[in-house]
Amino acid sequence: MLEDSIEYSRGLNLLYVEDSQEARETTLFVLEEFFDNITIAVDGQDGLDKFRENEIDIIVTDINMPKMDGLTMTKHIRDIDKNIPILVVSAHNESDILLKSIKSGVDGYLLKPINFEHFEDTLNRSTEKLYLRKENLEYKNSLEQKVQEQVRELREKDHLLANQSKMAAMGEMIDVIAHQWIQPLNVITTQSSMLKLFAKNGTVEEERIEKCILKVKEQTTHLVDTLSEFRKFYRPNQNIVSIDLKSLFDSIVILVEDDLHKHSVKLSIACDDSLSIEANENNIKHLFINLINNAKDEMLRSDIDYDNRDIFIRCTSMQDHILVEVEDSGNGIPDTIIEKIFQADFTTKEDIGGTGIGLYMCRQIVDKHNGKINVSNSQDGGAVFNVKLKK
Repeated sequence: MLEDSIEYSRGLNLLYVEDSQEARETTLFVLEEFFDNITIAVDGQDGLDKFRENEIDIIVTDINMPKMDGLTMTKHIRDIDKNIPILVVSAHNESDILLKSIKSGVDGYLLKPINFEHFEDTLNRSTEKLYLRKENLEYKNSLEQKVQEQVRELREKDHLLANQSKMAAMGEMIDVIAHQWIQPLNVITTQSSMLKLFAKNGTVEEERIEKCILKVKEQTTHLVDTLSEFRKFYRPNQNIVSIDLKSLFDSIVILVEDDLHKHSVKLSIACDDSLSIEANENNIKHLFINLINNAKDEMLRSDIDYDNRDIFIRCTSMQDHILVEVEDSGNGIPDTIIEKIFQADFTTKEDIGGTGIGLYMCRQIVDKHNGKINVSNSQDGGAVFNVKLKK
């Protein structure tokens, strides 16, 4: 038992406070059997100062001392650390002193000269609480470290998924750019050929030339506007700005209209000029382009008739947020999977290489803007995505 106590306390830092040199020398003979690291103070004020300056695990103090007595020092230390074990040593075995010691928050009361076995029992009780506290702290720190590691892994996963989503979106957008540019380039080529033909035949009609030049300018402007929108969309930008929703959707239309037209999908947007949000513009564009493309893909997979391929976007001002509904005229989402579609690894497009990243990233973007997103099926059967964003 004695050997266990000594081994148990060897690694602790003890603060011993005693004003009498003779008493210190006598008591140190006992304390040094239990502690390798002892800091000595000669009065209560000195003890309080050294407690503040050093890393102390346990305190043994006399009561009656000049400048500041042991119980006053104990009260000050308790204001700093409520749990550190404090043992008081006194030459008096009086009930009022014992009561004051208890009220001051001491953990043990020892009489001078210190009895070896009594000190061992008192020390056992104090150090047991101390080590339980240390074990709990180590467990808490270990748990916090594991949580931090998991959070870091999740952030890395989200970053990877975001990059994958960006690359997938970039591949789709390159196809869209190519499709959007084909028609304007064809028009420019045709008009250039006509001008060449006019020059060759010597038939220079100013009105016809002006018409050709005007058409070329119109198509060139369309190319420049399209390129500008794509450059803004892919340019890294984390700024939070005030965004006019109608202008935002006008910009989105430029990016998706040719692809929607190619698949006979009609897009209708109802958004008041006065509605605006505070957000990152690129992220919000990414969000709604994903929802539009998701609606288009589902209608194509479901073989919806050409005349019935519709996407409706409605913006409504609520009390403290703006509700944006993205509804399609498809066949809706089966009840068996509707709760899973925002998961990172869930997709209904395995046959065409889907990864499930698109809708997962939609939720991440909405969460990052302190908003909410959910999905349901409309009475007409199509899917309705509700996005709530703060004004």
